[in-house]
Order: sequence, then C-alpha cells, then structure tokens
Amino acid sequence: MTTPLIGVSVPRSPEHSAFGIKDSVLQVMEYSEAVIAAGGRPVLLPSTETIPEDLLLGIDGLLLSGGGDLSPALFGEEPVEASYGISEIRDAFEIALISDATERAIPILAICRGLQLINVLRGGTLEMHVEGHWQTVPADQPMHSVEVAAGSALAEIVGAEPLEINSYHHQAIAQLGEGLNPVAFAGDLIEAYEDPDADLLAVQWHPEHMFRTSERNHSLFADLVRRAVHRKERN
Repeated sequence: MTTPLIGVSVPRSPEHSAFGIKDSVLQVMEYSEAVIAAGGRPVLLPSTETIPEDLLLGIDGLLLSGGGDLSPALFGEEPVEASYGISEIRDAFEIALISDATERAIPILAICRGLQLINVLRGGTLEMHVEGHWQTVPADQPMHSVEVAAGSALAEIVGAEPLEINSYHHQAIAQLGEGLNPVAFAGDLIEAYEDPDADLLAVQWHPEHMFRTSERNHSLFADLVRRAVHRKERN
C-alpha cells in the first residue's frame, strides 16, 4: 500500500490543551502513533500565526486534533467561567486548514475540538458547558458508550452496535451545522457526524488514546488512511 501523508494539527502551546504541558506533548505523540499504526505517515502542522500558501500541498489526509475551546465569538457567544485554552491564532490556522482541505478534496478525520470547529463553520452552535463528560479514569479506558446510526459510514467503519468511548469535553453540539449528518449519540448529545460528500468524519471523543486497546477505535484511523490512499492514487 502507498504510504499517505497525514497532516496532524497540533495546539499552539501546551496551555491551549486540556491535558497540561506534559500530557499535551504525549497527546500529540498519540495522534502520530495512531496514524503510524494505521499505515500512514504523520506530518505535524503547528498553529503558526503566519499561514503559508499551499498549506496542505502534498498532504493526502487531514487529522484535526483536540485541544482548548474555540473562540465563542465564532458562534455569537461570550466566554463562560469554564472556558479554557482559547486561541484565536489556532482557530484561524485550522480554519485555513479546513478551507485548503476542502478545496483539494482531502479526506478529514476531526476529533473533539475539530468536530466543534467544523460544526461552527457550517453554521452550527455549541453548548458552552455540559456536565458529566470529563472522565477521571485513564484515557485508554471507556467512560460510556454511544449509539451508532445504522446505515451510516461510521457504522461501516466501527460496526452498528454501541461503541465504548472515552470522554474529555465540556462543550457539545447544540445546533448541527448545514450538510452534517449525526451518526453517534450519547443520550441527547451528538457524538459524531459525517458528510460523505466532503469525505468528512468527525467524533467528539479521543480515539487516539484508545487505538491500542480498542480495534473499533483504531479503525477510525485506518479508515482515514484508506481514504487518503484512495485520494493519492486517484491523483
């Protein structure tokens, strides 16, 4: 199989991560390890203030990582007491990533913050704070399960039975953005969506911490690599 290059967005600084300085570095490594285990080659994309032209030239797939909160101004809100890690520079950089990926028809896997950002860019909104979705057990262990929509692309990837996931988010989708199909649920919360027309899958949880212990979570990265290979060979 041709080894695709997978661009991985990373926080601007550890302070903009939910996991602190040490764990933030380890989290970036986990994204990279998950991509390698799936057969891809990670290319780290740090959130620079200066955004270069041809940002994703040569990149075959894009992984949007987790991190701090989006600027609430993106969806008409103000920060709340629980808000943390807001970086308008990272917001601008990742908006440019998404725009370039869309223009180049690069497949995307969006994780946690990435899911929230694309939702907002599609006209959706976020709940500013939700309780009970931040686990205290190790990140490679599940906190709860999600119901997977039958017939969805996600169901083809991970199976249609309930999927055990971890949970590290204090915000959640309120209104879903245009063109996005909800495909995983925890109660009333949307935990994943997809847009097959845009070669896009987004999940609210952190599969990079579970790819070693959960084959179904590993399959999310394998699917991104598969889609990236298909694009690479097509071009």
